[in-house]
Amino acid sequence: MSLKVSEKIWTVLWVLFALSIFVSKSGLSIFGTILILWSIFKTDWKTAVRQNPWFAVLVGFFPLAILVSFFSLAGTQAAVNVVASWSWPLYVIPFALLFADKKLLQTFAWALAVGMLLGCVKAVEVFATKWGWHFDSQTRVDSFWDIGRWAYFLSCSGTILFALLGSNSFPQKSSRFEKFAIPVLFLFSMVFLILVNARGPWLAAIGSIGLLGISGKRYFKFLGVFLVIVVVSLLAIPGTMDRLQSSFSAKKENGVITSSDASNAARLHMWKVNSEFFKDQVFFGTGLGAAEQPLRAFLAKQTPEYLAKYVDREFSFHDQHDSYLLVLVQMGLIFFLIFWGCVFWIVIRSIPSFFTTENVVVKIAFALAVNQLFTFIFYSSITSYEALWFFPVLLILGQEISRRRQLKMT
Repeated sequence: MSLKVSEKIWTVLWVLFALSIFVSKSGLSIFGTILILWSIFKTDWKTAVRQNPWFAVLVGFFPLAILVSFFSLAGTQAAVNVVASWSWPLYVIPFALLFADKKLLQTFAWALAVGMLLGCVKAVEVFATKWGWHFDSQTRVDSFWDIGRWAYFLSCSGTILFALLGSNSFPQKSSRFEKFAIPVLFLFSMVFLILVNARGPWLAAIGSIGLLGISGKRYFKFLGVFLVIVVVSLLAIPGTMDRLQSSFSAKKENGVITSSDASNAARLHMWKVNSEFFKDQVFFGTGLGAAEQPLRAFLAKQTPEYLAKYVDREFSFHDQHDSYLLVLVQMGLIFFLIFWGCVFWIVIRSIPSFFTTENVVVKIAFALAVNQLFTFIFYSSITSYEALWFFPVLLILGQEISRRRQLKMT
């Protein structure tokens, strides 16, 4: 195969992968797997590690997860589960190559934009056929993805587009089409994020875009536009205010932290039970994807009063509905401390860069990391498709940390 043909196939794979992010779970899995396998052979490993030591750390989470799984309750089966369903750290390998190719990165970005538009068209169809154009606190307009993932990708899209709007290169260095497309896409991401009516991603978007808004003078100007969208959606659109307010409806009742909102109550109860359940297998956990049977055994030992308080029809035995707690329960304390310790070290060390740099890619990476860390509180996203973005943005932040350290040394 000639080099030209090979590069064209490489580009096509990235375009199909970008489109799949918004429209196809199977496409995401297929093209993502091909990109990972291809990039393993395409990468100059010595150069990659020398240029960014965090490259090795982030990729290393995958074999580390496999290793600790052998010592979990599920043993070999847990290790198999990691290989089959937690390859997200390996996305660092192809994304490192993507970030190094500005032309390909731009192509990838526009393919993402097309994918998002296709997702919005599908959401319009759902809004018309399923909801009859009616919106209230119970309306949840999904798309090709389910409610949670569609909302998550919209939240990330809104964050990225807001960062582009406030960058120094916009609009002076933007084409006429970009000047039109970026603001329109940002408005689309906000409108459909409101329609999907998912509290976690909506609050995460407010947080990440709010951070961008105070990170520079140009961003502060656009922050006003975003705040208008938020205020209008809360005050003028039926149900939005109620939906968001329900996120803060926790209360203590009969000695139990619960909520008047059924979904919130279920989460609070699951967090309570799993924080106690984790103590039965502290260091190595139950094994990834293997929590149900040990959890049922734990509950079988509890009193009827305990079960009546915490286990209701919305209780999940499969995951913890919190990424931090999921890692603790299923992968154990050792992996929890190493993994989240590294993650938060990278993010915290990146704070100075976020507020001082004019590099929009670094700003996007930090804002997305904050967005995802917030979303992880409410969802087990760290083991699902939403984790796709997480490790590549940490790679960018790690590169920026290394760059600043080298500048101090010279």
